[in-house]
Amino acid sequence: MSGQTEIPDGWERGFVEANGIELHYCRTNGSGPPVVVSHGFTDDGYCRLDLARELGDEFDVVLYDARGHGRSAAPDEGYGPSERAADLLGLLDTLGLEDPILFGHSMGADTVTKAAATQPDRPRAVVLEDPVWMLEGVNEVIEEDPGEDIAEQIAWWRDHSVAELLEVDPMFSDLAERGQPDLARRVAEARQRLRPEIGRVSDGEFVDPIETYGDIEAPTLILKADAEEAERQREGEIAGHLRDGQIVHIEDAGHCVFWDERERATEELRAFLETV
Repeated sequence: MSGQTEIPDGWERGFVEANGIELHYCRTNGSGPPVVVSHGFTDDGYCRLDLARELGDEFDVVLYDARGHGRSAAPDEGYGPSERAADLLGLLDTLGLEDPILFGHSMGADTVTKAAATQPDRPRAVVLEDPVWMLEGVNEVIEEDPGEDIAEQIAWWRDHSVAELLEVDPMFSDLAERGQPDLARRVAEARQRLRPEIGRVSDGEFVDPIETYGDIEAPTLILKADAEEAERQREGEIAGHLRDGQIVHIEDAGHCVFWDERERATEELRAFLETV
């Protein structure tokens, strides 16, 4: 098992009790409003260290590990959007984070969507990176398919060293070849910390954006992977259900938009944050 990830001086990390479970977090303690980052399936908070470093001085960035991921607790049940959103809202309460910007990727975008719809007066703004839309005619992927095979996959990850994973998994080698070897290592470490219980994410399904987006009151930015024009139009229609939303497709980006096209995605994010 890998060791402790290094974080910059002045940052903090620790554990909080939220929604009845222990959640691990890392915080930049920046001078601006809080940005709370909810990661995707099979990742953990440290997979977003690059984003935290980018925004850490101007914002109080909080990276946390979802239940069953990273160093957070792994309860036997309760991996649906309602439970994950309650974890996030409990984290806000425990850390005393007021008027936060909620950022989520994939599964984390689903978590943020549910939280923002449940307590619409809570977030200052919402950012959704390639959210999961389980709708007919919408092309969606999740990092790994949750279900019966995930326990076997987790066992395989844990049986191999980080060095071995970096050698045999094309995803990690691709990140390294694109100049992100540290990110590749952190993602590999995240895989080793997973618990089999995360397979139950699939039991709770995902929120329906058409039914849920109208309940979100905060300004919302959706950063989507690149797509053909017909798919872009369909996704634009879905985003249109937001009261105050905008959608931007990042050219050449896949599901992990910020990993694939960090400069362009960050530019769009910063432009949005200047308006909220």
